[in-house]
Amino acid sequence: MEFMQHFLRLAGFLGAAAGTEEEQAKN
Repeated sequence: MEFMQHFLRLAGFLGAAAGTEEEQAKN
């Protein structure tokens, strides 16, 4: 479970960094 949370946290961070442009375009 800890590994899953760690992975999701890392994936979320990378997703946020890579999806910054998408979010800006959305808003």
